[in-house]
Amino acid sequence: MFSKTLVINLILASLILLGTWYTWLQLTRPANPFTTGHQPDTYATQVVIYHTDQKGNLYDQLDTPLSVHYPLDDSISLYTPLFTLFLKNKESWQLSSHYGKLEESKNLLRLWDDVKLKQKQGTSNTPLSTLTTSTLDIHLKEKTAQTSAPVVITQISQEIHAIGLHADFNSKTIRLLSQVKGQLKSAKK
Repeated sequence: MFSKTLVINLILASLILLGTWYTWLQLTRPANPFTTGHQPDTYATQVVIYHTDQKGNLYDQLDTPLSVHYPLDDSISLYTPLFTLFLKNKESWQLSSHYGKLEESKNLLRLWDDVKLKQKQGTSNTPLSTLTTSTLDIHLKEKTAQTSAPVVITQISQEIHAIGLHADFNSKTIRLLSQVKGQLKSAKK
């Protein structure tokens, strides 16, 4: 009789502990396990985003074959993005890279892995100058860009190497930060 009561009490205590553990698990689990951490919640393919100013003029354009949204930091990962910034007088800057991240709350576009900037004038696709680097942060509202990585600027007859830059697309200025070295190339015949 004593052993029967002991077995029943052990089973009852085990069920209470199991119920408590299960209840704790249910209360502490995330509401939606698919949107926590660094798990994406949406993706889109063949994306083209246009921004216009208050007058309806094209301000910038972003093209990417794949974008993935991450809700934790409300960012969008971009694969082989092509970002075009339109300025006055039909001038544009075309920026491309292998990877990018758009942080809309900060109005920031981060590009990395084989970043290229091409300055274009008018309707021709011939770049006036090309800038290459490994990483670049573009502040979209201010139309500025910066990096602390090595930079190479190539124009028709010159090549400039530097470490770091700050670019202001509105004023069309690029300030090279350190270790600037230039080289003039002879004209090709």
